[in-house]
Amino acid sequence: MSVVIVGEVDNDLRRLQLYFKRMNITEIHSFQTVESAIEYMSNAIKETVELVILDVKMTLKNCEGICQKIDLLHKWIDVPILLSTTYEKAETIDRVFESGVFDFILKPFDFLHFKSRILVALKFIKESKQRKRREEQRYNDLIFAKKVQKNALSPRLVRKHVECDGLYLTSNILGGDMYCWFKIDEHLTAVLLYDVMGHGIAASLVTMSIRSLTRGLITRLVDPVTVMKEMNRQIYTMFTDSEIDHFLVTAIYLLIDTKNKTVEYVNAAHPAGIKIGKYKQTMELAANAPILGLLPNMKINKKKIYLADWSRIILYTDGLLLTQQNEKLDTEFFHSYASQHNTYTLNKFAEQYNLYENTYKDDISMVSITITLEGG
Repeated sequence: MSVVIVGEVDNDLRRLQLYFKRMNITEIHSFQTVESAIEYMSNAIKETVELVILDVKMTLKNCEGICQKIDLLHKWIDVPILLSTTYEKAETIDRVFESGVFDFILKPFDFLHFKSRILVALKFIKESKQRKRREEQRYNDLIFAKKVQKNALSPRLVRKHVECDGLYLTSNILGGDMYCWFKIDEHLTAVLLYDVMGHGIAASLVTMSIRSLTRGLITRLVDPVTVMKEMNRQIYTMFTDSEIDHFLVTAIYLLIDTKNKTVEYVNAAHPAGIKIGKYKQTMELAANAPILGLLPNMKINKKKIYLADWSRIILYTDGLLLTQQNEKLDTEFFHSYASQHNTYTLNKFAEQYNLYENTYKDDISMVSITITLEGG
């Protein structure tokens, strides 16, 4: 480690250098002005600096000028700055603390006092570096977890009569939304979108726990009522405990049957999906079941809608509504992009509403499903 001393009085500089050497700190860089320190110190040396001593003759009149020097040092290097001075007036002491001074070394110099102030500052910088390393490690872990979560989202699906794609944006590094779809057989396609109430790491852990169940649960049970009942039971069992928070989940599950030209669905307290027809007909897939995880057992009924030759279904989480006027989905936009494929439409929607540029209070997920039957 090294220290920087900035001061104009040679005797004071020599005394400070001597005291540092008595503490076995021998890498000492001395300058007469803040500007010269900033100008002459290379980045390589700067990285080793852990303390700055600013030695000044402070008066009430020059206090603001000294505060400007402190501000300049802070912009240059992020380490404790100690002010060495004889001046002890309360108003100036308060002012330099406001400007960012870490501590004082009072004159006339006393080695024990000097040593105690330096050790406090060194302890602070050591703890600060440890905290930054922990924060960097935590950030890297979160970035990795985000990649894992994004990889759990289903990729674009292209089948003979059904195509799906999704858009996912998080309010924090991790979020609580998830979408997935599965080919059940030649004619059946299952689509699930769910939203764990809450944000951040806790919601993400719950989201991934549920995601680990979905493939086996959906491909085994298939039927919307059976699937949602089992999801509710699993969520209630896993996340209703006195030692952890109670998590609730909204979800919408679709079973698309291209042979019988139907969509069966259950909407568990989720924002209504939108079905758009070839001639701009619009139908809502409104909520028809309670939120998941509230009760161990609940009554669920599915709804069935019939398909014409071409349909597009838009699903989304409630975070999207915060970006919309009057918190209502812009269905006209999707009518105007009916001839475009799902990926293009979702990207254009995101551009239209600056979804890629903004930060959000809630996660945003969207799913676009295009169903083209014989004769479409």
